[in-house]
Amino acid sequence: MNIAMLLTNGFDPDPRVYKEAKSLTKLGHKITILCWDRDGTYVDKPEENLNGIKIVRFFGEAQYGSGYRQIFKFLQFKKEVYSYLKNKDFEAIHCHDFDGLFIGTGVNRKLKLKLVYDEHDLFYMYFYNRPGFINKFICRAIVLMERHLLKKVNAHIVVTPKMKQLYSKISKNIYIVNNAPYKNLFGNIEKVPSSKLRIGFIGSVRYYDEIKALIDASQKYNKCVQIIICGRGIYSEQLAEYSKKFSNVYIRGVYHIDELEKLYRNIDVTYAFYPGNTAAISMPNKFFESIITETPIIANAATEFGFEVKKNNFGYGIDGSDLKGELEDIIGRFVENPHEKEKMIGSMRKMKDNYFWESNEPTLSRIYGR
Repeated sequence: MNIAMLLTNGFDPDPRVYKEAKSLTKLGHKITILCWDRDGTYVDKPEENLNGIKIVRFFGEAQYGSGYRQIFKFLQFKKEVYSYLKNKDFEAIHCHDFDGLFIGTGVNRKLKLKLVYDEHDLFYMYFYNRPGFINKFICRAIVLMERHLLKKVNAHIVVTPKMKQLYSKISKNIYIVNNAPYKNLFGNIEKVPSSKLRIGFIGSVRYYDEIKALIDASQKYNKCVQIIICGRGIYSEQLAEYSKKFSNVYIRGVYHIDELEKLYRNIDVTYAFYPGNTAAISMPNKFFESIITETPIIANAATEFGFEVKKNNFGYGIDGSDLKGELEDIIGRFVENPHEKEKMIGSMRKMKDNYFWESNEPTLSRIYGR
């Protein structure tokens, strides 16, 4: 099939989208990713080909994380997507997350293509956690709108069994496609030697307080601990400014998916603490990537992946009631007792074969089977 994927970021990077596109290409489908590069990062690359996947970017300046204030630029992106699709021979629209679904159902009223909703996480929770009546109103509106739009979807993809259970009564044709990495994504996982314990955050920098707490907690051990922040997001600049006064914090910024192996080889512990409501029933990429690269994890115990971390001794699960204090305690354990980290690595080594992307490909084949 000729499939258009809709994405409301600049594909910079989005590991899950890339993995799905690669697998669908491998299965014989033709993939075009239509994405919104709202801050013009790739203005010099309006179109590119990445391993047989066509990427088409649309531009319209808007600030990440500004919520409903982006609405006019968002609607402009929807209009541009329809103009691109209407005279071409696409057979399916694959919508990533709720904002992609909103655009996909809108443009598909006339196109009448197969419509697939790929829900990476619970989008409405981003507004639920923000203060103010308007954000609470938007959260509730998204929940109601999603229920309505799900009636127009041919297949609904979620990332965990708990997400499937959540939608079991209001959605049809639900499939689980997890966030595991490709088996060959990491050819060399041997850590680059360092005299310091390197704790890394790799991903979208959406949460300020949680990363700040890690930076602050590390100062108790600043001579033997380094904090590495890899990625960009709405709090990138604010955290970079805050970190200037600390000698043990390195802000790496944006990275390419091809650099993941190098990034993980240069960190010893993954920091993956998210606000509980946001990630309660998700399994983020870094959970799987950390297992494959044998990198112990610090996770929120209230989340689905945090439960797995604790259960399987992949790292530490914490509740966040005193986040800075809990992190100081955990960092101290890692520093003073290296054998604890080795036990966690041993647990990952025994179970990592269960956490590879390839197991998702039969599901993707069923979704797009003729």
